[in-house]
Amino acid sequence: MPGKHIMKSIGEILDENDGVGRGFDFLRIGLALAVVAIHSVQVCYGPEAPGLVARGMVGPFLASVLPMFFGLSGFLVMGSSFRTRNVATFLTFRALRLIPALAVEVTLSALILGTVLTTLPLAEYFSDIRLLAYFGNIIGRVRFELPGVFDDLPASGMVNANLWTLHAELFCYFLMTAAMLTRVAYNRVAVTAVWGAMAIFMTGYGVYSHAFELHGGAFKSSVLVFSFVSGVVAYHWRHSIPASNWIALISVPLAFGLLKLPYTAFAVHLPIIYLTLWIGSKPLLSLGGDYSYGVYLYSYPIQQTLVSLSPSLREWWVIFPLATIMSVLIASLSWTYIERPALQLKRLIVRRQPKSQRVSPVLAPGGSDLDGLSKPL
Repeated sequence: MPGKHIMKSIGEILDENDGVGRGFDFLRIGLALAVVAIHSVQVCYGPEAPGLVARGMVGPFLASVLPMFFGLSGFLVMGSSFRTRNVATFLTFRALRLIPALAVEVTLSALILGTVLTTLPLAEYFSDIRLLAYFGNIIGRVRFELPGVFDDLPASGMVNANLWTLHAELFCYFLMTAAMLTRVAYNRVAVTAVWGAMAIFMTGYGVYSHAFELHGGAFKSSVLVFSFVSGVVAYHWRHSIPASNWIALISVPLAFGLLKLPYTAFAVHLPIIYLTLWIGSKPLLSLGGDYSYGVYLYSYPIQQTLVSLSPSLREWWVIFPLATIMSVLIASLSWTYIERPALQLKRLIVRRQPKSQRVSPVLAPGGSDLDGLSKPL
């Protein structure tokens, strides 16, 4: 009928914007700041505090943060896989996004923050095997501690506790690589079947063992991997997913209820992934770059440093705004001088490929990496 409104799909909206989700940058920085808020509670009151907070009404909102991050990562990384169609290029692009900024942050924490704040003599600090082990974070060997640093704080000894999700992130890339090598990644039916099998197994086993329920206000790594796969499936079906305000509105109480009721938390992925893509399709405010990764990397050591300065600062509502301001400022420097220059190397890699194999590494407004990356938090 003339004048009848035709609802667009998520895929159509992305296509109209050259494949760019105009709300993705806003969503990522919002999720990153939500993690800063969660960690503000942890660094002030101890590792068990976020779990206590999660028992209240705010719990479902906090629990949805990491699944949204990993779901968004799966969606965007699947897009990168489609564009590259080459495992070596795909892995190189992922490494360019993750490693440079991570290497700088780990080095600064070990050689500057650690030397200033350690309670050990410097000779003992530099000879401690934990210092060398800390650099393993750069290649995925996650270590949270530096010798003599933050030992007397509520979150004792934790310099980069946020890196706990890095293993799940790397495992997701391993799965994506295997799917590309076997060509399963490009078969919508096969990908959906794998997702369905995972859902059936994890739901059944989870009900039997409680293995996949919330733990301390957050899901386990295995559930985050499923969030990633859910995002991969959503990418395949993006042109069939309507961008409906009504569905988004219904998804909020649905997700809330599923997270609050026993045995149903795992089923929350459908409404959460939908909300993630719906927000990402909206023309929302952008900071001019993707600062979320820098916020993720630097916020926790900043928070721990603030808490170490004075007992009077050990309130989450004091730490959160201070850490947010400092993290965003440092993240902007990281984006400008480390992350974005590293991502620009993609163009050099593409130019070196034969024309028949070339892909177009897309940068969103402000330069954020549409090829995708979750921020393991």
